[in-house]
Amino acid sequence: MQSLNTEALPSSERKPQSARMPSISFVVARSYPGNVIGHKNALPWHIRSDLKRFRQITTGHVVVMGRNTYESIGRPLPNRTNIVVTRSPYYTNSPGIDFYSDTQVLFTTSLEDTLFFADIISICHEDRDIFVIGGQGMYELFGDLVNKVYLTEVIAEVDGDAFFPMKFPAKAWKTLEETYVGRSDGDDYGYKFAIYQRRDRRNRYKFVRQFMTDIEQKRAWIKNNVEDVKHKISQYVSTSASEDLKLDL
Repeated sequence: MQSLNTEALPSSERKPQSARMPSISFVVARSYPGNVIGHKNALPWHIRSDLKRFRQITTGHVVVMGRNTYESIGRPLPNRTNIVVTRSPYYTNSPGIDFYSDTQVLFTTSLEDTLFFADIISICHEDRDIFVIGGQGMYELFGDLVNKVYLTEVIAEVDGDAFFPMKFPAKAWKTLEETYVGRSDGDDYGYKFAIYQRRDRRNRYKFVRQFMTDIEQKRAWIKNNVEDVKHKISQYVSTSASEDLKLDL
């Protein structure tokens, strides 16, 4: 792919620009006590009201998960871009990405590639949030980048082989919401739902030119996929700049 022709851009876009990438959030359900999030690749409970909340939080966004989580769900989550991180040779991407599809699945092998696809798709969908939904390895992989955690703590002692031990001290995290829900029909246990936001946000920045023309693999991908949505990326950069963000797309 040829370099971006800055002469064809408005004067405001000819200077080196940067953009703040979408924010990383976790959606987690764990036991209390014990911090269990899974057992034999399955949830050790069924809580209908929490599944409904999960759907409300993540619908329309990019969701990132590991292969085991994807296989335990058994299908792509509808109305979401599902990004599955795996090194398994059995999972490969079909050519091209449909930016206008409500539901799709992409397979990646690294943190860098996952963020690249998640960022560009979120920007083109005008989303400011990317949701990591499990399992343990994914929470560990993105732990230094997460800004917000939607946490359900299920009041139950259960067996498990996957855990989420992350703590939220008041000095580092602000509690935005905290609700206690008793056991009811459709819910195996009572639980607490809370939203925590990091006080010292982990913002990610990328330079526009680097983001659009980084390495040969990305250049080829962009050439085949991004041409018809380039205007959305430019609009995102302009909007971010007007909000006085230190952008770095």
